[in-house]
Amino acid sequence: MYDEEGDEIVELVLNFFPFDNSVQIINTKKGKTLLRRVQLPPLKLEMLQIGNVVNIFSKLLQITDCAPLTRRTLFKNVESTFAMIKPIPPSEHGKILTFIMKNGFRIVRMKNGKISKDFAIILYHNISGSNMMPIIIDYITSGEVIGLELVAPDAVKKWRKCLGATEPSEAAPGTLRNLYGENTLKNIAHGCNTLEDATQMLELFFGYEKGIPRIPFRATLNNCTCCIIKPHAVIDGNIGSILEVIATSKKFYVSAIALFSVKLLNAEEFYEIYKGVLPEYEAMCIHLAEGKCVALEVKSDDASINIVSEFRKVCGPRDPELARQLYPESIRALYGKSILYNAVHCTDLPEDGELEVEYFFKLLAND
Repeated sequence: MYDEEGDEIVELVLNFFPFDNSVQIINTKKGKTLLRRVQLPPLKLEMLQIGNVVNIFSKLLQITDCAPLTRRTLFKNVESTFAMIKPIPPSEHGKILTFIMKNGFRIVRMKNGKISKDFAIILYHNISGSNMMPIIIDYITSGEVIGLELVAPDAVKKWRKCLGATEPSEAAPGTLRNLYGENTLKNIAHGCNTLEDATQMLELFFGYEKGIPRIPFRATLNNCTCCIIKPHAVIDGNIGSILEVIATSKKFYVSAIALFSVKLLNAEEFYEIYKGVLPEYEAMCIHLAEGKCVALEVKSDDASINIVSEFRKVCGPRDPELARQLYPESIRALYGKSILYNAVHCTDLPEDGELEVEYFFKLLAND
C-alpha cells in the first residue's frame, strides 16, 4: 500500500476469511493491526490473485505474494497459456470470450492485432512439414486476431481440452470448435501444446521491443468513441456479453480492444472532467484502478451519425435502475449494479471520443 503521509510503499498482510467474507489487515513490521476483522461483502475470492489491486475501504492494496499454504490451496498448478481467436467476424468475439470465462479461465492480457507471416510460422512450427502450412499461414494472417493470456490450473492442457479436436466435426460436444468451428482451417481458435510454447508466444504477442509493441494496437484514433468495461463487469464475466450487445446493435463495431491495469493517478487524470461535477468522482477513480478493465475503440460504418451521442444510447443512462426503466436492453440496464458499478464508461462529450481512445491505446499502452 502507498502511504501518502510517509511517501513510501508499506508492506502489509491481508487475511481473508471466505466463510463470512471478512478481512483483517496487519502491519507486521510495526506489529500493529491496521484493520480489525470486519466483513467486506464486495470482496470476492477470485479478486485475490497475485498482481491484482483490491479496494479495502478506499485503500488500494496490490497483492504481491501469498502464504505457502494459500499458494498450495488456491494456486495449485496454476499457469498461463496463450490463446488466439482466429480471423472471424467481430460479431462472433463476444460468445467466444463468454465461453472462455465460463470455463474457468481468467483473462489477464488481451488485445486484437494483425500477425505477420514470421509470427505465424513460429506459432505453427509443430506442423512445419505439413502441406497445409502455407494455407494456414495465409488464413491466419488474412485478418485480425485476438491474443489472450489465460490463467487456470493446468491452463495449457485445459485450453486444449476446451478447444476440442482440430476438425470441428470430430470435436467433443460442448467444446469450442464443436460449437462454432466450420472446418479444419476455420476452427475458431488456437492453443499451444506445451508451457514452453505458450511462454514464447505470450512474449511475442504481448511483448515490447525498444519500447514498441511487437504486435501493434489497432486503434485508429479517428471518428470513434471510447467504451471502458469496468473492473466489476470483468470480474463478473461480462466482457463477452457486453461485446455482443455492441455487435447486435447493428450500428457499431469494435475496432480495437485491449485489457489494461490502470493506476490511480491515471484514473484521476482520465476522469478529470468529472471532478467537482459528479459526487462519486473519487469512488469512480478508485474502482477503475482496483482491477483490470477492457478498453474499446468503437466505430460505425455510418459516417453521418454522431458516434459519441449515438453510442451513449447503447450504454444507457448512468444509473442502471433508470436504464432498466427507460432502455431495458442497454448495457447498463443489463449489467450495471449501481451508479458506481454501472458496467461501462462511455465518452460523454462529442469532442472527447478520440481523446479518450488515445489516452488508453497510445498513452497507457506505451507507459
